Amino acid sequence: MNIPIEEIINFHIKRTNCHVQTLNYFAQILGYHFPEHDSDKYKEPYIFGYAYCNYAKHHKNCVMLPQQKEIFAKVHEEHHKMQPHHIEHYTSMQDISNIALTEMLCDWHSANFEQNFITNENEFSSISDFFQKEMSKLDWSKKQLEYINMVIEKISTTSNYEEIKQIWEALN
Repeated sequence: MNIPIEEIINFHIKRTNCHVQTLNYFAQILGYHFPEHDSDKYKEPYIFGYAYCNYAKHHKNCVMLPQQKEIFAKVHEEHHKMQPHHIEHYTSMQDISNIALTEMLCDWHSANFEQNFITNENEFSSISDFFQKEMSKLDWSKKQLEYINMVIEKISTTSNYEEIKQIWEALN
């Protein structure tokens, strides 16, 4: 099946908007707002790599071609190294400011919500589960661990998943 590139890019833009709005839903609980989050994903070369991946993730009958997977892998790695809300940006966890850590945690929450409730990937049942299995072994300071646990608890107990699901209605 041949899908017009415009359809793929339009879907990517809607999906990325939902992700950013969800991230900012979580951020507002903490008194923050990150309007520039993932802004590089709207520009070349990132838009194409992420567009194919996002479309395929949400449309299970669509398969990414090897060259599309290669483009995604390249831009994904670059994005993670360039953006302060990804751990790959840092050589030491202690270099992460609380603002960057807050955006990172909200990003994790947004991605986890999408995987659990929108794409039904369910790799991690919660951010606590994700953190314990994937991130807890990193060299966090005691103060960072306290902050991470406080943020996870606050977002988990304050969020209204029905409100968040409404954000994702834009994809329908």
